[in-house]
Amino acid sequence: MKVALPVVTALAVLTLSLPPRSTDAASKYDGSAPLICAATAATQCEAEGRCQSGTAAGVNFPALFKVDAPAMKLRNLQAEAGPQGTESSIRNVDHANGKMILSGAEGERGWSVLIHEATGKMSAAVSGDGEGFVIFGQCALP
Repeated sequence: MKVALPVVTALAVLTLSLPPRSTDAASKYDGSAPLICAATAATQCEAEGRCQSGTAAGVNFPALFKVDAPAMKLRNLQAEAGPQGTESSIRNVDHANGKMILSGAEGERGWSVLIHEATGKMSAAVSGDGEGFVIFGQCALP
């Protein structure tokens, strides 16, 4: 019995000192809490095949926006890309292979946002009549 107690104590200390399981880390950006996302690059393409790369502001997309999956809202945090505070409803939230996938529509455009649940890396696509946009960025917990 005297030998078993130090072994149990050592195992308990070892268990408590291990980093969180990958499932815990993977849930960091799972949408259970609001996220702030920054668009770092954007590409705009027209139906004729012409594409132009640049910044989010260059394609009239907010460089900063809030993803509030629990409230089912995206909120523009930058006044230069339309009225600050403008919200778009999230119509669907899905989770697949460690990624959160949001989708919705605004006006005559449909959109989807994919956020890697472990890293917060973000990619988004917006499509309209004869036009499409691909946006890349990073999300963080506020």
